[in-house]
Amino acid sequence: MSTSRHLFQVLAVFVVLFYIYIFWTLTTKNDAPVTNNLTDLQRQITRLERLLINSDYDIKKIRGELSAQQALYKRLALEASEERIRRQTKDQGELRNIGLQVISAWPEPIPVLVFACHRATAVANHVKKLLKYRTSSEKFPIIVSQDCDDEQVAGVVKSFSPSVHYVKHLSGDKANITVEPGHERYLTYYMIARHYKLGLSHVFDKLGYTSVIITEDDLDIAPDFFEYFSATRQLLENDPTLYCVSAWNDNGKTNLIDMSRNDLLYRSDFFPGLGWMMTKKLWEELGPIWPKGFWDDWIRDPLRRQNRSCIRPEIPRTGMTPEGRKGASNGLFFVKHLAKITVNTQPFNFTTFNLDYLLKKNYDENFKQRVYSAPLVSLSQLRNQMSQGENVGKEYRVQYGTMSDFLEIANRLQIMSDFKAGVPRTAYLGVVTCYINHLRIFIAPDLKVWTHYDPLWVAPENFVNTNFS
Repeated sequence: MSTSRHLFQVLAVFVVLFYIYIFWTLTTKNDAPVTNNLTDLQRQITRLERLLINSDYDIKKIRGELSAQQALYKRLALEASEERIRRQTKDQGELRNIGLQVISAWPEPIPVLVFACHRATAVANHVKKLLKYRTSSEKFPIIVSQDCDDEQVAGVVKSFSPSVHYVKHLSGDKANITVEPGHERYLTYYMIARHYKLGLSHVFDKLGYTSVIITEDDLDIAPDFFEYFSATRQLLENDPTLYCVSAWNDNGKTNLIDMSRNDLLYRSDFFPGLGWMMTKKLWEELGPIWPKGFWDDWIRDPLRRQNRSCIRPEIPRTGMTPEGRKGASNGLFFVKHLAKITVNTQPFNFTTFNLDYLLKKNYDENFKQRVYSAPLVSLSQLRNQMSQGENVGKEYRVQYGTMSDFLEIANRLQIMSDFKAGVPRTAYLGVVTCYINHLRIFIAPDLKVWTHYDPLWVAPENFVNTNFS
C-alpha cells in the first residue's frame, strides 16, 4: 500500500512539472521580451488555468487507475490466500484420512458366532438383523452353532445359506453330561457351557480365526454393531490388560445413561457378555481349562480375569428381544431389567476416531482425575442437585465404604446392585457411573482406602430381585 502511494505522488509531481514546462516554453518561444500588454497576460493566465485543469483531470485519472490496480492486487492476494487455505485443509483432511485408515477397521476377518438351540423365531430375527447391518460378508462371516436337535431351527438357519454358515453339534441331551452333586437343576447351564466350548473350538481351532464376536439368538443389535467391534479390535491387540470388548451395558436404561453420547466408551472390570468379542490368544489360555458349567461366572473369577478389563459402551449396542424371556433363566430379571436395556439407534463411526484413550496407560489417571475432582456429596445432597435444572451437565461423586453403603446408593439410584466375584456391574477401579437428570454421577470408593474388590461382597438375592421397578 505504501509503495502505491509513493508512486502516485511521483506521478502527480511529474504531471505538474510537465505542464509548467509546457507553459514556460510557450511563454518563451519568442526571443522578444514579454510585454506589459494586459490582454496578452490575461491570455497566458487563461492558458495556464486550462493547463492546470487538464493536469487535475489527469491526476484524478491516474489516481483512479492506481486504485483499480490496488483493488486488483488485493483481490488476487485474497484469492491466493484462500487457495492456500483450501490446499492446506485438503492436505490435512487427506493426512487425517490416512491416519484413520491406519487405526480404524481391523484388517482381518472377525466372524460372528451365534449360539442357537430351539428358538426358531429368535434365530431368524437375529440373523436377519445381522445380515441387515453387516457391511461385508468377507470381513464378518456369520456362523450359527446349534447343539439342540430342533429341525425347525436347522431349517431356518439353512434358509440363509450361503450368507450364513451352519454348524451342528451333538445334542447336549445325547452327550451324557455329568453335573456336580446338587446341581441337577442347573443341567441347562452345563449344556450351554459345553456348547460354548464346541463353538469356540470350531472357530479358533478348526477355522483358524484370530478373533470372534459372540452372540446369542435372543439378542437385538444396533446399526453400528459391526463398526463398534471393528474399531475396538485393535485395543485387544495392543493392551494386555484388556480381555474382551462387550456391546452390553448392564445399566443401559434410558434414565441411567447419556443418550446424546453414542461415542462414549469405558473400561470395565466387570465382564458383561451379551454380545462380546474375544481373541484366539484368550481362547488358547482358557480353552484347555473351560468349565463344565456357568462359564460366564467362571470367566469373571479373579483367577481367570487376572485384573484384566473389558471395553463397554455408554449406550448399548445389544439389547434383549422378547425371545429372551424364554431363555435358560426362565425370565429372571427379564421384565424388571433385561427388557429395559436400550439399544443405540444413531450410528457412530468409531473407525474414524482414535480409541487409544481407552488403553490403560492413557486411561487410568485421566479417569481417576475426573472422578475424584467431582464434588463429593451425600445422597440427600445429590437428590437436591437433581431437582435443580441449572445443574445440567455437572458431575458429582457419591462415596461408599461398605457393601451396605453401595447397596443403599444403588437402590436409591436404581442401578444394578449385585456383584460377581465382588465386582459391581460396570465398575472400573471400584467406580460405577450413571447419568440421571442430566447429571453425571460417580459412585466411588475412597481413593485413599480402596485397593481391590472384595470377593465376599455378595448382594442378598431378595435385594437384587426387588431393586428394579
